Amino acid sequence: MSERFRFSWVVAVSGAVLMALEILSSRVLAPHFGNSVYVWGSIISVFLAALSLGYLWGGRLADRDPRMASLGRLIALAGVFEALLLLGGGRLAALLGAWTANSPAGTLLAATVLFGPASLLLATVSPYAVRLAARDLGRLGNTAGRLYALSTLGSLAGTLGCTFLLIPFLGLTQILALVLGVTAVTALSALADGFRAQKAATLLAALLLVLALSSGWLPARRERGVLYQRVSPYQSLEVRESEGVRTLVSDRVTQASVRLADGEPVLLYPRYVPAVLLVNPQISRMLGLGLGGGSVGSYLARRLPGLAIHYVDIDPAVPEIARRFLGFHPGKNTRVTIADGRGFLHGTRESWDFIYCDTYIGLSVPFHLTTVQFLEEVRRHLTPHGVFGLNLAAGLADPFSRAMYRTVRDRFATTYVIDVRGASNVLILATDDASVDQEDLGERAQKLDRRLRFDPPLARIARDFAETSFDPQTAELLTDEFAPVDRLIQLGREARAAGR
Repeated sequence: MSERFRFSWVVAVSGAVLMALEILSSRVLAPHFGNSVYVWGSIISVFLAALSLGYLWGGRLADRDPRMASLGRLIALAGVFEALLLLGGGRLAALLGAWTANSPAGTLLAATVLFGPASLLLATVSPYAVRLAARDLGRLGNTAGRLYALSTLGSLAGTLGCTFLLIPFLGLTQILALVLGVTAVTALSALADGFRAQKAATLLAALLLVLALSSGWLPARRERGVLYQRVSPYQSLEVRESEGVRTLVSDRVTQASVRLADGEPVLLYPRYVPAVLLVNPQISRMLGLGLGGGSVGSYLARRLPGLAIHYVDIDPAVPEIARRFLGFHPGKNTRVTIADGRGFLHGTRESWDFIYCDTYIGLSVPFHLTTVQFLEEVRRHLTPHGVFGLNLAAGLADPFSRAMYRTVRDRFATTYVIDVRGASNVLILATDDASVDQEDLGERAQKLDRRLRFDPPLARIARDFAETSFDPQTAELLTDEFAPVDRLIQLGREARAAGR
């Protein structure tokens, strides 16, 4: 390997590894802190701070000891912190999440502890490289420009490669092992001219390479009862099984839970979705935004055999897992489209009797599916008697749920609130059709219960239609211009933690 090639390799690959770590950091943090603006703000801040300090420190070290082998030691040390991330990053993130109650400040702390040291050390490469390559002060600007361009191209390759090639096809442990292996090879390349003088650093880099190669072949550690784990471009997914029940968990939040014996949902809130029949008994076409395990549609379809269901989910891993583990069976009356829910609605001319959105749970919520503009898109795709439904996991005491309720009321003529008995969830049903009074609901429920066997029966669900006790105007109205979803979710979590 020529000296020029080794030098270029060290500069470019260090930039690639740095940006790969930044992309991977969201996958490490998301199960414990969500994927909110706080998480990405913390990640970007930590990496920018590391770059700034690394450039400053690297420049000083380069003036003091301008040797390629000395740079190799810094890269090898970065590999040590990557190895710690590989071996215990998830557990440490969980501990920090529990200790800080998954707060925004905790997110910043976790990003700093987990990714700050390695990124700082890798950031020393660029100024070090400028010092090593400087031969003619008259061309120093050109030299610095070429090296920073090479480093940035490496960063671009690391970003695109990790985003589009590694995360969609490899597990998180495998990717971290690959990144560590590349770092170890880069350290050895930088140390090539000083193996004898840099014995400890060379041995360390070799050991890191061995660790990376061995870890990449080892299966990821699983908790007891976990059948399957996968990191997708959108979330960390796992399937658990216990006492005849399988559960789909996304970023440590339960998305679906079904009994293996009959495929019926175990969670309470999907069993309340048939309340839509009390508002519109004639639904024949349903659109589900967010698949989960397909529990809601399957529960309805078993009682309404002619119901045509179209699911839209942005993550292709979700329907694959639902089919493989949760008994979800798309067919003639059930189809799935992989797309963003709002983008799908904007691009179709179809309409539905019932549009159900179940994307409002977890540590982070896609804000563009909460706004008045989104709800206007929904309204355009409802039939004249159509109903929009949504599940709010935290109940109407929660600031985000209140904002969501106000926003729905702002767009629809009639809005119903159904308390899910035995859970914190509330189901919101909204329509532009004429309202149905409580007596009509009871009579309609009794007629439907004679031929449909829901559990709980519709007559009991009708009694759970509730009146709100707060003024909706005191809640935020969510728009594309202003939708502070992450802040509202955090306020709710802090209130629940304080016992209010």
